Amino acid sequence: MRLHHLSNPVLDALNSVTENEEAVGFLLDAESSRRLLLLRAILDAAADADDVRRAWKLLEAAERADPAAFRTVLLDPQVGVWAASLLRRLSRPDPAAATEIETPLHVELGFLGQLAAAVFITAGADFRACVPVREGRVFLPGLGRATVGGDLWGTAEVWRQDGVVRVGAGGVTVTVPDETENDAPGWEGQRWLRAQHAGVDLTLALDDLGPYAPVPQLTAPGRLAPAQFASWQRWFERMWPVLVEGHTDGARALAAGLRSVIPLPRGERLRARAASSSDAFGCLLLSEPDEDEDVLPAQLGVAVLHEFRHTLLNGLIFLTPLFDECDDLFYAPWRDDPRPLGGLVHGAYAFAGVAHYWRTRGPEGLAGFEYALWRSAVRTVLGTLRDHPALTPLGRSLIGSLDEQTAPWHAESVGAREQRLAHLAMVHHRATWRVHHLHVPPAHARELADDWRAERRVDVGMRPERALRADSGACRLDTLALLARLSLIAPGEFDALRAAENPARTVPGVVPADLALVDGDAATAVKLYTEELMGPVARPAAWAGLGLALAECGERAAGTALIERPELALAVSRSLPTPPDPALLAHWLAE
Repeated sequence: MRLHHLSNPVLDALNSVTENEEAVGFLLDAESSRRLLLLRAILDAAADADDVRRAWKLLEAAERADPAAFRTVLLDPQVGVWAASLLRRLSRPDPAAATEIETPLHVELGFLGQLAAAVFITAGADFRACVPVREGRVFLPGLGRATVGGDLWGTAEVWRQDGVVRVGAGGVTVTVPDETENDAPGWEGQRWLRAQHAGVDLTLALDDLGPYAPVPQLTAPGRLAPAQFASWQRWFERMWPVLVEGHTDGARALAAGLRSVIPLPRGERLRARAASSSDAFGCLLLSEPDEDEDVLPAQLGVAVLHEFRHTLLNGLIFLTPLFDECDDLFYAPWRDDPRPLGGLVHGAYAFAGVAHYWRTRGPEGLAGFEYALWRSAVRTVLGTLRDHPALTPLGRSLIGSLDEQTAPWHAESVGAREQRLAHLAMVHHRATWRVHHLHVPPAHARELADDWRAERRVDVGMRPERALRADSGACRLDTLALLARLSLIAPGEFDALRAAENPARTVPGVVPADLALVDGDAATAVKLYTEELMGPVARPAAWAGLGLALAECGERAAGTALIERPELALAVSRSLPTPPDPALLAHWLAE
C-alpha cells in the first residue's frame, strides 16, 4: 500500500470527455490500496475472533506466495462489495445481529479465507483453508462456485495438493477442474467474455455466481444457461470492434479497467438498464440489449462506456472530494426523479462521454439524434453546476474542463429530423419533470382558478415560487426519446404502434398522442391531448405534450406557456370542478 498523488497529467486525463489507459492504471493502483485499507479495518474491528486471525495469517501467506495473484483477486469487484458492506456492518452497535436478509456475521468474516484460497489457487500453490458455507455453496472469487450441500451456514475445507484443488464438507468433495472456467460435477466455473480487434483484447468475467449484489435493487437472475452465455459472448464480440475503431483510447482504457459484467434480464423495449457501484470498481450491471441488428453494437458500446465513466469518477472521488455536502435537489435530463448534487456531477461526467461517443458516429440517424439529445442535456446540467458554491476547487476544475470541451459541439449541425426529435425529447422530459415535481401552493392554485373563471388576466410570473417535492409516481419521462429512437431504427415497428388502438400494451407509457407528435402530425396530437386532458383521468405528461404540439402548430405563446410552466396549468385544472379546455387555458397563461 502506498500514497497516491494526483499529478496534473492524470487529473487532466480524468477531467476529459474521453478515457485514458494511464489514468485508469493510476485509479486501479489507488483502488488496490483502498481495498487493503478496508481489509485492515475489518481485521481491526474483528481482531478478537480466532477465525479472523487465522484467516488473516493465511491471506498474508497467500500474498507472499504470489503478489500478482493477490492483486488480481483483491481487485475482483465481488471483493470490493464484500469488504465495503462488511465494514459498514461492523460499524453498527451490534454487528452480529443480522436482519432477515443478512448473512450470519461469521460467514461474512470467513470470506477472508475464501479470498486467501482464491489467491493460492490462482498462484498454483499448495494450501489448506477452512472457509464458510453460504446456503450450501462455497464461492471462490474469480474462479467459481462449489456446491457441497449440508448446513446452510456450515464450514468447508478448500485445499490444493499434488496439483488438484478440492472443496469438501459433510462427506461431499468437489474436485475443481484444471481449467476452472469449465463446469464439473458440483462445480460451476467463472465464465469469461473475450473479444479481440486490431490488437486490443478485452477479457472480463460474466458474473452470474457472486453472492454480493453491487446494486441491491438490481439482482442477477442466477446462473445463465449456456445459450444465454453464448449470446452475451456474441454481443460483446460484435460491440468490441465498434469501440476499438471509433474510440481506440477509450477501448484501451476499458480493457485495462473493466473486471466484470453482471447480466440482468432484458427490460422494456429500448429501455435497457445499466448501473455501477462505487464499491465495485470495474463492474458493470447490464440488461440484455435489444437485438436490432444494425444498432446493437453501438448501443451496447455506449452503455458499457457510460457506466465505465461512472466507475472512473468514483475512483477519482475516493481520492479527492469534488463537492461538499449539499441538501439541494436538481433537475437531471436523464432521470425521472430529482437528483442530489453528486448525482448531477456524475451524470454530467458520464453523459459528456456519451455525447462524445455519438458525435464520432455521424450527424444522421440514431447517432445524430443521440448526439443532439445528450449534448443539450450536458449543456443544461453544466449550466446548473457552473460556479455552484458546493463544488470544491477540483470539482470546479472538472466542470470547467467539461464545459470547455463540450461548448463547441453546439455549433455543429445534425440532420434536421434528428434535431427536431432531440428537441421534442429534451423539452418534453423537462416539462414533464416540472409538472410532476414542482408543486403550486394550494392558495395560489385557487387564486388562479378564480382568475380563470372571472376571465381576469394575471401575471403568473409574480406569483409564489413552486415547491420542489419529489413525486414517486413520476416514471417513464423518456417516452418521447424512446419513440424517437424507435422511429429511427425500426420505422415499421413505429408505424404498427401508431396504428394500434392501445399502444401502451406494447410499449408501456405510450399513448396515441405521443406517437402523433413524434410522427410530425401536430394537429392530431393537439386533438388527442385535449381529449385526454378534458377526460376523467389525464396524465400530467399530457400538458407537456400539448405544449409541444401547440408550438408545432404555430401557437408558440400558448405552447411555451405549457412547456415552461406546465405545473401551473395542472394546478388550475385540478382546482376547477370540471376540466377546462386545455388549449384555452394555455392561451390564458400565455397572456
